[in-house]
Amino acid sequence: MTEIIEIQDNILSGQWHPFVGDETTELLKSKGFSNSSGSLDESGERILDETHRIMQVCGNPNGQTNNETGIVIGYVQSGKTLSFTTLTALARDNNYQIVIVIAGVSTNLVNQSTQRLVNDLRLNTRFDRKWTLLQNPSTRQEAETIETTLAQWVDLSFPKERCRTLLITVMKNTSHLNNVVNVLTGQNLLGVPTLIIDDEGDQASLNTRARWAARQNIDIESLTENQVSSIYRRITALRSIFPHHTFLQYTATPQANLFINIMDRLSPNFIKLLTPGPDYTGGIDFFRGNHNLIVEIPPNEIPSQNNSLYEIPESLKSALRIFFLGVVAGEMQNNHRNRTMLVHPSRLQGDHNEFTNWIRNTCNSWQRLLSGNDEDDKRELLNEFRTSYDQLQMTLSDLPCFETLTGISLIHALRYTQIVEVNSRNGATPQIPWNDFYSWILVGGQSMDRGFTVEGLTVTYMPRNIGTGNVDTIQQRARFFGYKRSYLGYCRVFLDQVTIDSYNFIVEHEEDVRNRLIEFHLNDSHLNNWDREAVLNQMLNLTRNNIIYDDLDRDTFGNDWFRINAPHDTDELIELNRNAVFTFLQSRSRTFNQDEGHVNRTEDQKHLVARISIQECLEHLLNKLRYTRESDSATYSSLRGILKGYIEEHLNDECLVYLMSTTSIDNWTPRTRRLNRNDEIQQLFQGRNPRTGNVVYPGDSEIKDENLLTIQIHLLNLRDTEFMNVPTLAIWVPEHMGVDIIRQV
Repeated sequence: MTEIIEIQDNILSGQWHPFVGDETTELLKSKGFSNSSGSLDESGERILDETHRIMQVCGNPNGQTNNETGIVIGYVQSGKTLSFTTLTALARDNNYQIVIVIAGVSTNLVNQSTQRLVNDLRLNTRFDRKWTLLQNPSTRQEAETIETTLAQWVDLSFPKERCRTLLITVMKNTSHLNNVVNVLTGQNLLGVPTLIIDDEGDQASLNTRARWAARQNIDIESLTENQVSSIYRRITALRSIFPHHTFLQYTATPQANLFINIMDRLSPNFIKLLTPGPDYTGGIDFFRGNHNLIVEIPPNEIPSQNNSLYEIPESLKSALRIFFLGVVAGEMQNNHRNRTMLVHPSRLQGDHNEFTNWIRNTCNSWQRLLSGNDEDDKRELLNEFRTSYDQLQMTLSDLPCFETLTGISLIHALRYTQIVEVNSRNGATPQIPWNDFYSWILVGGQSMDRGFTVEGLTVTYMPRNIGTGNVDTIQQRARFFGYKRSYLGYCRVFLDQVTIDSYNFIVEHEEDVRNRLIEFHLNDSHLNNWDREAVLNQMLNLTRNNIIYDDLDRDTFGNDWFRINAPHDTDELIELNRNAVFTFLQSRSRTFNQDEGHVNRTEDQKHLVARISIQECLEHLLNKLRYTRESDSATYSSLRGILKGYIEEHLNDECLVYLMSTTSIDNWTPRTRRLNRNDEIQQLFQGRNPRTGNVVYPGDSEIKDENLLTIQIHLLNLRDTEFMNVPTLAIWVPEHMGVDIIRQV
């Protein structure tokens, strides 16, 4: 079929309309995303729509120049590779002449990514020569191949449908990246639309000397080649060759990319969020959906410097029993996908070897007991398997009967499951021939963290601690996420309690980041306008410190008061806020009543109070007020972000609003307050009555409901200044609404 390519500009929006051609649709159909009529099914349409939206914010191939940096964020194990493979096909459909995939930090990962592209684009089974694939190009012959391929596009006599797109895969390694730069230098690249995809764009690509530069007071835009890390330098050199290119960072852990300085060369300009398919199971499913999927490893079974283990932990034996019951059930039900167990004890290869030996010895022992004549030992072992069977029944409604699972098939599972130590202790990291055996047990560490695909993973045993507590590192260890809805009930994840808590906090953090970014995703807004802040528990760090140029600060909300310290920075600001407050109050004056209290209270100890929805207060009051003092504005912005997230799940919740020291909105006499040497309110709250204690008046700080968001509005005259009728806030955040915020200073 003749390829018809039609590209249109959208003059009104400044965007262009990518053309969806055979290259893209045939890829998706070959991956099984088609229905009986031959059209794309719902999942295929979703992938196509998301890919089209990504392509739309990449450079228009009809232009002469383009220099954009974008980030595409998915979930761990959610199909990011399929997204950028489909994008590669769509780039071909739209006359992109070069696609470069920076494909991992190891030979294994580069080979894996290259083979995936070969398979998905069907390069070995088609003969139309639409692609020229080069892996780690470095030779003069490869440079000549590039020159010849690009020459086709500028030859007006050569049919456009026969022009080939260069597909270059390169290892994220200093020498390999330098080789690519060398073979491309000197080529005529003017007007050559190029797409550069950085797979796992948060890993190794970013400048690991950024923190050093900040400490040396070197401006981020003034960094020389000798003042940046080597891979970062090679990537920026690669980009500088292309007058027309888009650089896309693909990752599931974007913390580093989002919080580097916005003037950094790799700071993204735009964001696109990927939506996983309905069969995807991630953090929400494992840590919020069904708590029976997560099993705590007891503290005394966690290996450490202070706790040496001399025999296989009971929790590991429990994990093995659950795994083998799942293996037998899977084979009985003709589930042809692999069943795999992953054991991740630490990063030390000595630990891998010890755990591997424990597992082999245990499997051999169980085989002998189940095959032998000692009925007492056999019965004791089967009772242990019965306990594990009962645990599986908590998440499965169609589990075969116990007797069926514990017959000869269990002995076969124990005997023929392959146990592999996955590290480089004996040379190169072994590749797993998944088709050779149904069930596998993999024991390893860092080699199985990022980018390593584990087929049919059901049981994960990970006593490894959280280390420095970097969110992106911990997230990337979650190989147990993925498309496993159909067999989720067989899955178990064994972790220590600190790691369980960490993943719960990370789920909250991940969803908060996506919620904060969604309007930038939908509206193609520039990411420089995004406030660099997110929910993050204080036990965790955002990412590795060396790539963060700017300082990070934390705000803690919950079971405490937040107060505006400097509501008086300018006359214009005071008037703006005063008008916002009284506009809000006048339309709601009838909802306010005098609060209850002791009859002997003074007039300034009496207040008006109303119950109003949090959503209403946020939209019509808090979002209207402006405070410019840095110590106020950043924390106030964080608080509003928390409330916005809270009402998404608690739309009808209400808060208390107090008008302090008044019994009439129209006749509100301001309190007088003094400023301290920092030009901030010295003491906002009035204390309790010194003579009667809490009996008559407990103090402003007690004017709240412990369990409700409480907003106090104060009206102040500031002593020894001309600032009069200054509105300010004090906000009580109850414990159940409390979160920690991390933000860029």
